[in-house]
Amino acid sequence: MDHNPDRNEPEQVTFSRRRFHAARELRGLSMEGMARQCEVSARHLWYVVTRERKPSLAMLAKLRAQLGEPGWLFATGQADALRDDAAGTAAASASEGSPCR
Repeated sequence: MDHNPDRNEPEQVTFSRRRFHAARELRGLSMEGMARQCEVSARHLWYVVTRERKPSLAMLAKLRAQLGEPGWLFATGQADALRDDAAGTAAASASEGSPCR
C-alpha cells in the first residue's frame, strides 16, 4: 500500500539554534517580536527552534518571511554563509572603484 503524505503536514525543518539566533539578530528581531508575528508565545517559538515542538505550515511561512530567504537558508542549514544583503551590497559597490591594497 502506497502512503501519500498529507500535503498539509509541515515539511521537516531543522533549525540550528546558533544559526537561527544569528539570522534573527542580523534582521534586528527579538524572539518576542517574532513570536508575536507568528501569533504564538515566545516559549512556543523557542520549543520549535529547539525541536521540542512541531510548527504549523503557517508558522513556518511567517518565520521564513521574517528571517528573509538568506536568513532562512542559513538558519535551516541549507546555506553556509549569512550576510546582510543591504550591507553586502553597499560594501561591494564601495570596493568596486578601488583595488585591494
